[in-house]
Amino acid sequence: MVLFAKVEQKPLSEVVADQIEDAIIQRALAVGAQLPSEQQVADQFGVSRNVVREAFKFLKERGLITIQNGSGATVAEPSVDHTRTALGRYLRMRDAPDTLHYLFAARRLLEGENARLAALHATEHDIAALETCLRRMREHAGSLEKWSSADLDFHLAIARASQNPFYGILLEPLVGYLYDVIAEPYDQPGATKHGLESHIEILEAITARDPDRAFRAIIAHLKDSESRLGNRGEHDAVSD
Repeated sequence: MVLFAKVEQKPLSEVVADQIEDAIIQRALAVGAQLPSEQQVADQFGVSRNVVREAFKFLKERGLITIQNGSGATVAEPSVDHTRTALGRYLRMRDAPDTLHYLFAARRLLEGENARLAALHATEHDIAALETCLRRMREHAGSLEKWSSADLDFHLAIARASQNPFYGILLEPLVGYLYDVIAEPYDQPGATKHGLESHIEILEAITARDPDRAFRAIIAHLKDSESRLGNRGEHDAVSD
């Protein structure tokens, strides 16, 4: 006996949204192109305007169109914002004890390669951006919020210096998730001093165009950061 899978029953609004999405992805509708009015789309699909209105909402949520009151819907510029937001949301919702361990493992894999490539391909502008981050870290060692912001910006600047745009896209939600986590070991004795020294070593390796040294420096830094978080957790457990 042949077994058949059940036919998926999608709402009409999703069917309409999927077809318009296909047209956008296949370049039948170019970036900046004005979509037909809700009534015109409704007439083409043989559905109500309410169905089309819901379909447009789906497309906006997917980052495929923008909607302006009085101007209708327009095909949006490609953006990675939705990808970053989705991954960031997943990390925040994944409340598991091993999340940080796996997160740092992923960072070592990604940021080690970022540092290697930055040492090979960083421009003068990239080096200047990294130096700016270091200066901010020095100036704001007494401010957790400003220190953390400069710290994370430094890592994202390395990703940009790799000249591979996808590395920054992948890294941003990972370090964004760590923004609050960084606060945990911040007040440990010597934490900011050691952190600054680690970042200086990374930048010096990149400036010296030494990819192996840059790789070793950032891996050592990430391992130290993970270790400090673990030590903080053990300290809290003892205190409790």
